[in-house]
Amino acid sequence: MNISSESQILYVDDEPQSLKYFARLFEDRFVVSTADSADDAIRYLEKNSDRVAVLLTDQRMPFKTGVQLMEYVRDRYPNIVRILVTAYTDLDAAIKSVNDGGAFRYLTKPVNEAEMHGALLRAIDYHQALSDRDRLMREKLSVLHRLIVMDRIRGLATAATALEGRLNNAWQALVCYIQQSPLKQRLQVQMEEILGLNMVAIAKREAEIMVRTVEGLLADTTEVSTGMVSGVDVCKELEDYLSSERQAFASDDIELVLHRDLQSTSIVTDLGMFRRLISIIARRLADIQEHPAKIDFTIASCPEGIEIVARGSFSQLTPTHIASLFAAAVPLHRWPIGLDMDLLGAFMIAHHLGGRITVEPTPPMGSGLRVVLPLTGCDATPGKPREPDWFDKVYESLEAWETELLEE
Repeated sequence: MNISSESQILYVDDEPQSLKYFARLFEDRFVVSTADSADDAIRYLEKNSDRVAVLLTDQRMPFKTGVQLMEYVRDRYPNIVRILVTAYTDLDAAIKSVNDGGAFRYLTKPVNEAEMHGALLRAIDYHQALSDRDRLMREKLSVLHRLIVMDRIRGLATAATALEGRLNNAWQALVCYIQQSPLKQRLQVQMEEILGLNMVAIAKREAEIMVRTVEGLLADTTEVSTGMVSGVDVCKELEDYLSSERQAFASDDIELVLHRDLQSTSIVTDLGMFRRLISIIARRLADIQEHPAKIDFTIASCPEGIEIVARGSFSQLTPTHIASLFAAAVPLHRWPIGLDMDLLGAFMIAHHLGGRITVEPTPPMGSGLRVVLPLTGCDATPGKPREPDWFDKVYESLEAWETELLEE
């Protein structure tokens, strides 16, 4: 039997002679490490737990007994197989080691070589079985989570396709939203959140989330639309919004500040949607900040028209901050704030108005959200005829995303 360096035996005993004897007896058959106290073993495990397969410990040691050490290891490193060595007169401790320390087995002194060798071989086999089980479970959960993500994206794509008749560039907005969302990072975490859910529960939950997402999109877009009009002074509109909301935000210890690099600019836009766009941005940045906090809005001209930049008081947007902004695309079972942390409506509005929105996580230009809007509005007309292969292109993009996610 080949024993890898990741299948170490850690033998713990306060008697130096016992440690030397054990190492001399078994080091040609196993990878052996030793510790002369429970505390020494704990320190070793803090750095090498991934390499230890079996903990073999004597019961009678000063400060911490073998059972106490096993209890510690069971709680922190449950896959390490635990064996207690005890005197025949300490059978109560042996029984306690099984009940409290989760012992794989116990051996009574004096232990003969053949019995010890057989126990260690079986313990290593058991550790390998536990490791294989966990690896397969992680692989299954990883695939399941990717499938859930892809199903969520397909649902959003269907919603965007339906909204194309009522919003300009709805599909383009979804593509930009997905491209900026931190799917890959979030796929590596929170596997435990779907471990306790059966497929029926997952399907039901996802269906409910998708319904709420579509309802939220409609509430944030078409339901607030006032129609495209010319001559909208966006500087005044932004200033009026911030003035009207300062007291409400101040009650949450958040200060709203406006910096103007231009005095007035008239654009063609949907005033109702523009106001909702600013409202979504302010709410989202407020939700992810520590209090007290500040949100700085800057409005300035740019080659494409105007740009509005909203920055929080944080030095940068962390991966957790960014993931919370993209809750519509990232399936999470537990989330501290909820689905209202969704920026998809803002993406839909910005693209409907002929512009775009960008999440910028780091300084000097970022740590917030940037919106660019044209002066003349959007040339597109909702519901206009499209090229015959438009829908095929939609699902070609979906297939590309699915391939990328499943191969990650």
